[in-house]
Amino acid sequence: YGQCSEICGINHGFMPIVVEAIPLKNYITWVSNKISE
Repeated sequence: YGQCSEICGINHGFMPIVVEAIPLKNYITWVSNKISE
């Protein structure tokens, strides 16, 4: 878990975030889909 680095409001700096490791092939597919949106 990490913390948000933006100051957008009360307690916003304590918003939990998650980093997920995925296979490179899945990432490339995700990027390609985002580009075509």
